[in-house]
Amino acid sequence: MKKFILISVLVMLALQGWSQDYVASKHLTEGIDLYNNGQYKKAIKCCEKAIKYKPDYAEAYYLMGVAYYNLDSQYDKAIECYQKAIEYKPDYSDAYYSMGLAYYIWNEQYDKAIKCLEHAVMYKEDYGYAYYLMGRVYMDWDTQYKAAIECYEKAIKYKPDYAEAYCDMGDAYEEWKWSYEQTKKLLPDFADAYYNTGNASAADNFDYDKAIECYEKAIALKPDYAEAYLCMGNAYRHWNEQYEKAIECYKKAIEHSPDYELAYYLMGITYETLGDNEQAIASMKQAAQLGYEPAKDWLKANGIE
Repeated sequence: MKKFILISVLVMLALQGWSQDYVASKHLTEGIDLYNNGQYKKAIKCCEKAIKYKPDYAEAYYLMGVAYYNLDSQYDKAIECYQKAIEYKPDYSDAYYSMGLAYYIWNEQYDKAIKCLEHAVMYKEDYGYAYYLMGRVYMDWDTQYKAAIECYEKAIKYKPDYAEAYCDMGDAYEEWKWSYEQTKKLLPDFADAYYNTGNASAADNFDYDKAIECYEKAIALKPDYAEAYLCMGNAYRHWNEQYEKAIECYKKAIEHSPDYELAYYLMGITYETLGDNEQAIASMKQAAQLGYEPAKDWLKANGIE
């Protein structure tokens, strides 16, 4: 009789646990649907209900964090949720990625962002998005070009069709080369010290063609990639002053994004460099009409209404 009672109690506890998990799962599913429809507050409520029935529900904490991230950019609350998700699921690579993104956006906490992203790729080696974001962080964090390029290469290794990674890698090559040249020109005795750990010699060993190669690959994957065309135009401007090719690229950028005010402005600057004032003014007027303040300032400085 005692044995029967014990078995009955165990079965009841098991059923109760299963029932709670089932209810928690239903609340989470409802939260996912609400999140996908942009109803972030209601999604958070569902996550809270799910956690009530299953306190160690890592996925519910994660969804709640993503919802807070998108709800008026409540990054601090999002990070708290990601931390709870990781507490209950230590190898939760997506939670580490999202927490890294939050740290990156929120007060530019680059060191914390990198640590999170390193954990993300540790638990998910082929995490292309995490490598890409790590590259972005390194670019913004004291312009660590070499580290950024290595991350973009990893992102492309695991996601070969990653057009954005190719484009940003092109930016890294271009900015690295241009920054080194400017430093060498203005502070020749300090250039190598400024670009430490071998960065200076590396910058000497490639040209803007490396950046252009990246932009071309990005465009091959994403033919309407206006930003890649604009960046390629900048590379041509910096590389042996290939202004005509630069203008062609700016025109392609505008073709795919007609309201691309920066492309009009840079095309105007390039026309001005070539001495084609008529085209320079026309481009600047287009940029100004789109609300680009530097173009308005240029027109004013040149006495053009």
